[in-house]
Amino acid sequence: MFKKMLLIDFKESEIEPKYLNRIKSTTESLTVTSSEDPNLSELLGGADAVLVKIFTKIDRAILDHAPNLKYIGVCSTAFDAIDVAYAKERGITMCNLGGYSNEAVAEFLFAALFERARELERAKQQARKVDFSFDSFMGMELRNKILGVIGAGRIGSRIAEIGIGIGMKVIYFSREQKSDLDAVLDESDFISLNLSLNKETEGIISKEKIDILKKNCIFINLSPPPLIDQEAMLNKTATGDITYIFDHSDDIDEDLAKRYIENKNCIVYPPIAFRTEEATVSRWETLVSNVENFIQGNLQNVVN
Repeated sequence: MFKKMLLIDFKESEIEPKYLNRIKSTTESLTVTSSEDPNLSELLGGADAVLVKIFTKIDRAILDHAPNLKYIGVCSTAFDAIDVAYAKERGITMCNLGGYSNEAVAEFLFAALFERARELERAKQQARKVDFSFDSFMGMELRNKILGVIGAGRIGSRIAEIGIGIGMKVIYFSREQKSDLDAVLDESDFISLNLSLNKETEGIISKEKIDILKKNCIFINLSPPPLIDQEAMLNKTATGDITYIFDHSDDIDEDLAKRYIENKNCIVYPPIAFRTEEATVSRWETLVSNVENFIQGNLQNVVN
């Protein structure tokens, strides 16, 4: 059992009582606080465990205020706001939520892909005007098209699996297997970007990479925006050569978001790919079970 745990940037009201009670049972003391709390440094001084939100910054300076820290649990798959290397150096175990939203994100990608390929939004808007003509519509089928999956982790693998089920030809880029990113970008009719953000992947889709994209390619990014050269992507879509779809709209500044929205070859969604009832249940279950398993010595979803 932990002696003192901090819930940083959470609200007790957002956690179902059954999960909150399980969290409380893992620690002698539980404090709910925020990144803006002027007393955070003092609170960290006695903490041996912290649970944080996706955007909660845990850098070297913050970790230095927590000499007794043993465990960091992040309530997301992404963890780029945390200094993972320094936590490892300090012997602090860090766990994320692993594949809690694999199915949700993979299914959302194909929902967005079908919507664009068949112009479903334009069709709905036209029908609402009691205009049932069809001559201006000409969609494309996904079967026999090439789907390029960049990042063959849990989500990427599920996307590939669904693509194969539809009858698509799937090719992929994997940093671990040293496959050819340029070939995937050059050959794919549709691209799914599924990489986590770190020093190695930041800016991996550069202007040079964007220029390789096949004409009329539909590029879907459900990963952090810093993976991509934003200006280069805006310029490329402005030519009408490709379509860019993304959902991490809360991760970019408002002016940039507006530029994307005003670009007819860009489709911007709120960050909803992970938002399903099933993924929400899995999210809290995984967060809590990570803590429980750590205490029992059965580590899961360790990222450092």
